[in-house]
Amino acid sequence: MGNASVWFVIAVVALLAGIGLLIADRTRGDGGTRDRRRWAALREWEFAESDPVLPSRWRYGTIHQGGPGIARNLVSGNVPTHQGPRQAYVFDHEQHGRISSVLVAVQVQSQLPAAVELRLPSAPLPDDAGLDLLAPVGERYAFVSDADAVKPLLTPELADAGNAVGDDIELLWAEDAWVLAAAPVDATTERLQDLLADMAEVAHALEEGQGAARHRLSKN
Repeated sequence: MGNASVWFVIAVVALLAGIGLLIADRTRGDGGTRDRRRWAALREWEFAESDPVLPSRWRYGTIHQGGPGIARNLVSGNVPTHQGPRQAYVFDHEQHGRISSVLVAVQVQSQLPAAVELRLPSAPLPDDAGLDLLAPVGERYAFVSDADAVKPLLTPELADAGNAVGDDIELLWAEDAWVLAAAPVDATTERLQDLLADMAEVAHALEEGQGAARHRLSKN
């Protein structure tokens, strides 16, 4: 084997070793921690390696499917929107010892009357007996905890906002004063940045639906 061939083999081995280290690093979560910490610093958001309490704030969506679990690599801060800043969280959702998804939560300005899950047809059906299928909302199906309370909120604007979130997000939901989305575990910071903006639009659509419903009631 000539010198050129030897160096080529060495280079290939080094490249494969580097890829292996990168995969191992991400498997341990170290790479994700660094990326999330750097992202938080750029946004001037707060960063915490873990929070065992935060996920228990919610009960629907992936929280119901696998339990509250633990928030890992948590960033928190305010998302600027046309309606003013909104509190937001982004974290790796650890359930039963493994990261099951990346959760993005954005605050709604007023309390929602009931919970609604918007699932793509490719998403598993909810296993929550308290949720019933109500109607299609754009490309998604709405499963709700109270049909009469939620129906006025399922507007064309909500359908458009839900469609804009993207088909890589099979499940998004709203409860209390929050909208949440479950992103794939390999979602990049750029994707999460876009998702925050998309979820702020979902929150705004729900607020508009609430406002319109209150206006109709006041006229009756």
